[in-house]
Amino acid sequence: MRLEKMKKYVLIIPDGAGDSYRLFGRSPLAVARTPYMDFLAREGACGLMQTLYDDLPKESIVAQLGMLGWDPHRHYPHGRASCELLALEDVSLNEEDLAFRANMVCMRDRTLISYSADCIPTHQSRPLVQLINKEMRREFADFELYHNADFRNTLVVRAAGVSPLALRCPEPHENHGRVFDVTRLIEGTDAPSCRLAKRLNRYLEGVARVLEGKAANMLFPWSPSVVLKLTPFRENVGFEDRVAIVGCMDFLHGIAKAGKLEFFKLGNGQPDTDYGAKGAKTVELLAAGYSFVICHINGPDEAAHMGQVQLKIESLERIDEFIVGPIVKYFQDHADELGGVMIVPDHYTNYVTNVEEKKRMDVHSADPVPFALWNGRERDATRYYSEDDVLVGQYASPTISHLDLLQLLGVAQVSKYKTKAS
Repeated sequence: MRLEKMKKYVLIIPDGAGDSYRLFGRSPLAVARTPYMDFLAREGACGLMQTLYDDLPKESIVAQLGMLGWDPHRHYPHGRASCELLALEDVSLNEEDLAFRANMVCMRDRTLISYSADCIPTHQSRPLVQLINKEMRREFADFELYHNADFRNTLVVRAAGVSPLALRCPEPHENHGRVFDVTRLIEGTDAPSCRLAKRLNRYLEGVARVLEGKAANMLFPWSPSVVLKLTPFRENVGFEDRVAIVGCMDFLHGIAKAGKLEFFKLGNGQPDTDYGAKGAKTVELLAAGYSFVICHINGPDEAAHMGQVQLKIESLERIDEFIVGPIVKYFQDHADELGGVMIVPDHYTNYVTNVEEKKRMDVHSADPVPFALWNGRERDATRYYSEDDVLVGQYASPTISHLDLLQLLGVAQVSKYKTKAS
């Protein structure tokens, strides 16, 4: 008797790949040369997926919690800093603590000119974090600043006792070119949060003095959050086989740790990440017996935030060549293992060209994102992979919820979607 091969599944997440920008009527995803993404669309089934909500922040953690099976309305920790903190060793949050994402930024006079301090590298930013902690510890003993990577840091306020929803913190990547009064950068909405905001702003004044003349001259805390608690993935989804995430972003590493998933950190969060290493690791894990591999790539999102549309196109092309291509070839060589391959961005990151345009629209928007699913069983009329091309797909209307992604892919035990023969 011949034993049936174990089916394997891959979810590819090109962060922020969706875009409302059109160059002669075509989005960056449509302009990019992506033969392997187009293969998934042509040989599979396509549609639109809703990943964000009007009543939650439009950010990756909301989208990706749902994509991995955790309802963000139940599990979202009101920010992603607590997820990023989990990626660090020997650091934890208590119930009353708050964690903030804390960007190293550059300001000229009072104007924010770079949300990432011109992508300051870790070897320059880590010593600045150490300097801030040394100089600020005496007055702010309950404030702890931790370095994550490059311009990304986490600021912990112990025993804050304030809801993150009561604080107003501008997001640096949404506010290029805007003028800020750093003495009033953070605002509270009730008496306890106003008291905390006042202390935070006083802390930031001190940080600005410490960083004067440095490569990064200011710290922007934002996205405050409480401790993240998740039901283990296996228990939540009912998938018993081996699962791994290939990525770099600390928030996703934190989700993996909270959900008891294996995480393989490769590349960086920039458009110059090591695409080849991510693709090779994904294929390596499939060959090693992992049944479900998630591969996340942050390059398109970061390129859009940088305002560089051509860089976003190039990032998409490298994802196609070095990640999607090797995965497609693996399953072409092991056709009896194909359970499903899905590519789906977590959200739109709209390329915008100036500050006034940013004031009129969300850089991250709640537009439903295009997805393609190749499982060897379903096929529709779609021929190319882009926001507009998938509108002829069988899952374009009604829009699919990201909470149903794992059922549609075939990872979760029970699917409410019946497969349609090609």
